[in-house]
Amino acid sequence: MADDPEAVDAPPALPALKLVEPEVNKDDPWRDDVLERKEIAERLTSIVRGQEAPFVISIDGRWGTGKTFLLKRWAQDLRNQDTPWEAIYFNAWEDDFNDDPLLAIIGQLSEYFDEGPLREIARGVAGALGHVLVKRVTGASPDDLTPDSLLDDYREGLRTKNAVKDRLKQLGEKVRDDTGQPLVFIIDELDRCRPTFALELLERVKHIFDVDNIVFVLGINRAELVKSLESVYGDIDAGTYLRRFFDMEFVLPDADPTRFSHHLLTQYGIPEQFQALSETAGGRGRVSEFRTLSQYLPVLLGNMGLSPRDMDYCVRLISLTLRELEGRYPLHPALFVVLVALKVTRPTLYRRFVEGTARAGEVIDYLDSLTPAGVGGTQHLLISSGDEMERTAAAIYAADGAATVQAQLQALMLGKEPEQPEYLSRRHTRLESEDSGQLMRIRGLVQDYTNDTNHYGPSIGHLAELIDLYSDFVRPH
Repeated sequence: MADDPEAVDAPPALPALKLVEPEVNKDDPWRDDVLERKEIAERLTSIVRGQEAPFVISIDGRWGTGKTFLLKRWAQDLRNQDTPWEAIYFNAWEDDFNDDPLLAIIGQLSEYFDEGPLREIARGVAGALGHVLVKRVTGASPDDLTPDSLLDDYREGLRTKNAVKDRLKQLGEKVRDDTGQPLVFIIDELDRCRPTFALELLERVKHIFDVDNIVFVLGINRAELVKSLESVYGDIDAGTYLRRFFDMEFVLPDADPTRFSHHLLTQYGIPEQFQALSETAGGRGRVSEFRTLSQYLPVLLGNMGLSPRDMDYCVRLISLTLRELEGRYPLHPALFVVLVALKVTRPTLYRRFVEGTARAGEVIDYLDSLTPAGVGGTQHLLISSGDEMERTAAAIYAADGAATVQAQLQALMLGKEPEQPEYLSRRHTRLESEDSGQLMRIRGLVQDYTNDTNHYGPSIGHLAELIDLYSDFVRPH
């Protein structure tokens, strides 16, 4: 049996360093909708349903709000309706190498309607751009730029624009006749494009594609797009200027931080790696404890006031550091997550703690100060995870000065004033001898983590060295 490869536990896969956008499931596009974006898609469908007049919507979402996830799956969802819609998804950033975004948009139309009755109409739109295509390829000699030639070019350009609009109008009418709905053209990642390409694309949509039965939906990070335009065009009111291109502006709400944290930790494979580390060097008896603790980690990370981008930074930093720890050390996951999150949210406190000039009590006080939205100030952010909270506090205490902490807790149990109260959190300092059961519980956990080196793992100094070493590799710029 020892030689049977299936009888040997395979080592867990290394944690991921980057998330790969999953493919959309064509039959069930919302199957992986952990951020609950389907409801927003349904609202968007209600908005554009039956729309006949030209209409342009912007979907403004920060990084981490699931904007691209939403737009890709919404396009597929529209195609899956009982009477299928015609919906095109176009990542503009992938095509901003083109000089003219008009050609990119027409190219997407031709690609989408590559067969069926709409094929010839779509090809007709591209054919109407023949003059523009020739100009792009051949260019024009300066000797040809006479007043008459310039006027001829203007007239030709106007005829081209009108011909394109006529063909687009035919396309929109045909789509309406076939589906009863407008053609929905989704353009994503506009804020990542070159500023000149992004602005020209908006202008083309507004001036050439403003035809009946075509709805444009543009996914943007508005703040980033404004900065990008200002960097090129100087001191302009880019925010006001952008509004002229949109008939409706929709702001995508941030994802629930705990849910987003859980999503990131799962996608990066962090729980499996923590479990593998918990089993290192004979720690298999801690597996059930780990499973409970792993459910609490998203709550801990999700309530530290991190932006979605910083939360991704934290999880990628965890992933990278775990690669160094893999196969060598057991680990207390919550202590590790606390250190990484402190590095991002409170770098001064992080540095003082790992250098020994800040006590564990100050770190626990900081964690206690974090309460989720809508929770009263008298409740702890982990009120539903009290045991996990105490385990995390015990791990932080053990990393600081276990013997000193235990002495302070012992004093409280005897009804005495602790000689070094700064080692304890305010929450534990307020406990009195009548709370001996709770005091004994936290004291016993500190002792467990101090004695159980198989479970406790690397020192805080070693963890900090790794966190500091890899933090600049994954920091967002």
